[in-house]
Amino acid sequence: MKKTVLTGLATAALMLGTALPAFSHGDDRFPESQVRHDVMEVFGKSFGKISKIMKGEEGSPADFPAIAADMAEAASKTKASFEKDTRGMHGFTEAKDNIWENWDDFAERLDKMETDAQAFLAAANSGDMAKIGPAMKELGSNCKSCHDKYKADLD
Repeated sequence: MKKTVLTGLATAALMLGTALPAFSHGDDRFPESQVRHDVMEVFGKSFGKISKIMKGEEGSPADFPAIAADMAEAASKTKASFEKDTRGMHGFTEAKDNIWENWDDFAERLDKMETDAQAFLAAANSGDMAKIGPAMKELGSNCKSCHDKYKADLD
């Protein structure tokens, strides 16, 4: 059972780690885009850390509470970072215009992400891998579904 949970967690972490590549656009971003990027970067880096733990490359499951705390804090700031409609602003952004065209749906997804991040934090603090895996998978699934609909494809 424990190996199955770890395998599922590792698969989810690897999937998310590859779905959230880091791109550097430096000064091309306008300030609102940079704030959003910085908040979201916490998730990308956190999923990367989780992936390394699950592959046995570095860290240990004892690191999950600190990682989850960072993610929960970032999740609490995400919705506010998107509240300003930045359509038409000059500079780089990965945010699609349909965020503000579908604000209620987008905001609902961010609320769920915040709830999921809190659930992952609670699971991580419990130390119970049977809770950590599903909570992390739920958070990652929510992140991916939002990216699929509202994040620009850079490829």
